[in-house]
Amino acid sequence: MIIEETIDLYEAIRQMRKYSQEGKSFSFTHSTLNRETDTCNGIRYVQRAHLRPSAKGDDLVNTEFKIFYFDEQLQEPRVCWQMLIMFFEDKKVILN
Repeated sequence: MIIEETIDLYEAIRQMRKYSQEGKSFSFTHSTLNRETDTCNGIRYVQRAHLRPSAKGDDLVNTEFKIFYFDEQLQEPRVCWQMLIMFFEDKKVILN
């Protein structure tokens, strides 16, 4: 039996912040959701990311539930819902 390593969602977010403050990137996987159009574009794997502050052009509604990050591979700022984070550094994200 293979036991998958897990991490609590809020611990994963704390580690994302720590890595970003240290200038390190991290990997994570999240489901996509656009609430404005009520659409999903599947699951996104982000190989190298770091957190960023929200910018003036970002959707600033429900910011306490979102992660603002920069995808280093695509060279684009992105946003995801915290609750849709599935994996962080190959650990399954759970909500305790």
